Amino acid sequence: MCSLSSSRSLRKRSLKKILSVAISLLVVLTITGCSLIQPEYEYTSEEFIMNTFINIKVYANSKEKAKEAIQKAFQEFKKIEELTNRFVQKGTAEYEKSEIIKINLAAGQTPVQVSEDTFKMLSLSKKYNKELDGVFEITIGPLVDLWGFGQDKKNVPAREQLESKLKLVDSNRLVLDEHRQTAYLERTDMSLDLGAIAKGYATEKAAQVIREYGIEKAIINAGGNIYALGEKGDEIPWKIGIQDPRDANKLLAVLNLKDQVAVTSGDYQRYFEVNGTRYHHILDPRTGKPADELMSVTVIGEDSTIADVLSTSFFILGVEKSLAYLKEHPGIEAVFVTKDQKIYTSTGVQEIIEFKKNGGYIIDER
Repeated sequence: MCSLSSSRSLRKRSLKKILSVAISLLVVLTITGCSLIQPEYEYTSEEFIMNTFINIKVYANSKEKAKEAIQKAFQEFKKIEELTNRFVQKGTAEYEKSEIIKINLAAGQTPVQVSEDTFKMLSLSKKYNKELDGVFEITIGPLVDLWGFGQDKKNVPAREQLESKLKLVDSNRLVLDEHRQTAYLERTDMSLDLGAIAKGYATEKAAQVIREYGIEKAIINAGGNIYALGEKGDEIPWKIGIQDPRDANKLLAVLNLKDQVAVTSGDYQRYFEVNGTRYHHILDPRTGKPADELMSVTVIGEDSTIADVLSTSFFILGVEKSLAYLKEHPGIEAVFVTKDQKIYTSTGVQEIIEFKKNGGYIIDER
């Protein structure tokens, strides 16, 4: 039987051996330039694309990887802008690259073959047009042009003008051929406008590129479209503010997001005023006029494309119908701000939101 003193001696020799191995390993790692803990670099860049400032911040284990990932992400935004922008000067290179312009020019004449990205956006748009009772409408181009949005020619149209253009708004007349990958508008003078889906789709593509670089922590701010990749720190969520729709310097609330997106549509983003009346760019395709129940709606989910589609659709549908939709679609949440300064939320939002103290707004706690 071993004595107590000999057992202690054995333990001491074992500890010395383990310590010696650990020191040797540390020396090897130091000499070879390796590290058990990789350093984290923060890299931020901003560009003006899709008619808004897009800011991307990533955290990576090398500056080169971070920089390259952001550059590739911006390329996705630029690509989608080129495919969908219909407000570019005729005769320019940008005009020739726009597939939406090509489809619009060929309306009532011939189908146009398009890229995979454009076809996906058109297919998703038709899907949600049916799912959301026609309020999500990308054939709304004639109405957008009538009001002057996108062209800096603001106009409050007469009832007869609205009725004339409403006849051209109908996604059932957008024919898609999946086999040939073509798009065709059946009536002359119809036109597509992808303003309610393109930025969300581009944000989703940009986030996908960043993930492909092995980056697990990043945030994309595309002017109302926020993609929070991963989390800010260990068990620390990203803090995303919801703006007061009548005061850009104030926040109504802060969302705590992890691997989620938040997309806001509001009547304060693009609008003009005539005789004290605000006319904004979110048009109800059923009436041809700006939707009038909400000031803003923020949709939270996992897919930026879908959140973009729903933020526009919910703004038009209003609180009650939107909440009914959300009950049937778990995993998507929303915050609504009405014109009478009430704030409504879907059930799941309460777990991730922090309301700010502010005057005038009433939080509905149904």
